Amino acid sequence: MTIQERRAAVLAILFGAAVVSYTIATLQVGSVRKPGPGMFPAVCGAGIVAVAGFWLAGSLKRKAGSSPFWTKGSWKVPLIAVFLMLVYTATMERLGYTLSTLVFLVVWQSLIEREPWVKTMIVSALACLFMYLIFVYLLRVSVPKGFVGF
Repeated sequence: MTIQERRAAVLAILFGAAVVSYTIATLQVGSVRKPGPGMFPAVCGAGIVAVAGFWLAGSLKRKAGSSPFWTKGSWKVPLIAVFLMLVYTATMERLGYTLSTLVFLVVWQSLIEREPWVKTMIVSALACLFMYLIFVYLLRVSVPKGFVGF
C-alpha cells in the first residue's frame, strides 16, 4: 500500500466520523425497533469508519511503497464518473427515478465499465429494478415519478 492509500484511508475514517457526528447532532437516530431519520446515515458512517479502519490496520503491517497517485490520463474516468453523477442528480426530478436510473446505469456500464451491450442492458435493468424494489417497497421511500409517471 502506498502512502497515498494510507492517507485516503485516514480521510475515509474522518469522513465517516463526520457523517456520524453530524447525523447524531442534527437528526434523530431513534432505536433499532423504531429507527429515526438519522439511523441510516449513522449506520453508513459507522460502516465507512469500520471498513477504512480495517483497510488502514491491514496496510500498516506492510511496508509502504511510493508510486504516483495519478498516472498519465488516469484522471479521465473519475472525471467522467463525476459528470455522469451530476447529470443523473440534475435529471432525476424531470425524468423520474426509474428512467433516470436506467439511463445512468446504461451510460455508466458502457462508458466507465466498457461492458458489452447485452451485459450492459441486463445488468442495468436488473440493478434498476432491484434498487426500485428496495427503495419503494422495503424502505417505503417516495421516489420522483417524472413526466412518464413511474
